[in-house]
Amino acid sequence: MTLLTPDGALMRAWSRWWLWAWTSACWLLLSLPVITAPAATLWLVAQQRRRSAGEAPLGAAETVRFLGRHLLPALRLACCHAGIAALVLIGLLGPSPGGPYGWLVLVTSVVAGATWLLVAPWSVPAFARTGRAFAALRAAYVLALSRIESALLATAAVIAAAGAPFVAIRVPYLGPLLVVALPAATASLVITLYDRAAAVRTPSSPAGPRPAPLLTPERGPR
Repeated sequence: MTLLTPDGALMRAWSRWWLWAWTSACWLLLSLPVITAPAATLWLVAQQRRRSAGEAPLGAAETVRFLGRHLLPALRLACCHAGIAALVLIGLLGPSPGGPYGWLVLVTSVVAGATWLLVAPWSVPAFARTGRAFAALRAAYVLALSRIESALLATAAVIAAAGAPFVAIRVPYLGPLLVVALPAATASLVITLYDRAAAVRTPSSPAGPRPAPLLTPERGPR
């Protein structure tokens, strides 16, 4: 009977799933114009942080202001990722100069691609702290190298989330329920791993580690 009480495990799981499903659906709708997808991903991170901090989620008007304020900064970060991914793909799939130079290009592209995969998931929560694309990439790079096991787990979670819908939809009943909540659940996991890695890397004060600032409509990136 304790499972059905308001504080029971079943009701907590239902509440968590509902919040993830609702936030994921909103994120998908906000990403449909494509150009707003980077800002919508920042909004997804901000929503997860606000909920974990016990704050009220952003409403409709606040969401519109949030997207408008962070549209261009988020696009700069997305363009950085697109440029890095393009260079890696060109190095891997493009014409090879042959000989030792061909092997050099191949090895460099593999290392660059693996590094980018480690940095990319954490660059979004890092951007939520810095508000600047290059600073976020640098912070995510340094943190990923210092806490590579957590960075690998975050990258694996994102890759699994990208492929999970193709498998989950084949599972009757439970599969679609998991797919609906997948984006927000993945964002929550990536944020948790990032915060834990940052807390371990940053020496805590006597009062404990300082929480990360949130990107909100009232206070934009500095």
